[in-house]
Amino acid sequence: MYTLSVGLWEQFFQKKDYFVVIVGLDNAGKTTFLEQIKGKFVKNYPMLNPAKITSTVGLNIGKVEVDQARLNFWDVGGQEDLRCLWANYLDEASALIYVVDASRPDLLPTVAESFKEVMKVERVKEVPILVAVNKSELEGAITADKVRMALDDGDHEADMAVLPVSALEGLNVDRCVRWILRSLASKPLFLD
Repeated sequence: MYTLSVGLWEQFFQKKDYFVVIVGLDNAGKTTFLEQIKGKFVKNYPMLNPAKITSTVGLNIGKVEVDQARLNFWDVGGQEDLRCLWANYLDEASALIYVVDASRPDLLPTVAESFKEVMKVERVKEVPILVAVNKSELEGAITADKVRMALDDGDHEADMAVLPVSALEGLNVDRCVRWILRSLASKPLFLD
């Protein structure tokens, strides 16, 4: 009876932990995106001034509780010499956010090549992937459809979405988090 009670308590009241890795090229807006997530989902969070956010060297961590989930975000630096470390974090991921700088169409081939490298990690083929097309509000920005075509990966077995966002303005950031939560909730594999 005790075991049943504990099991029911855990089922209804304990939050499920998920690990969401955020990667993308340097200066794509990953840290600003994470700051917006914390600002929208953490009560009284003192958000950093986006103008003072610098390139991540190493890792930024954020934790957000939404409904019955605890999302642990790992924002990993995007400099070329740090990308070799991404696989270490991706092996533990429940979901992936790949941030693309839509204001830099000249980088689309590099973005596509980097994304293909990420997709080689076996674990990534099983997790939901959200491609956040950041800076989409800027004139001349690449559209989400064009990014989707450039990143097309037929090997991915789980959910994938490509959404336009503005990390600076917070546009669609909450929508991105809600999509991740729905995708994770629909996969029994990730509930444990």
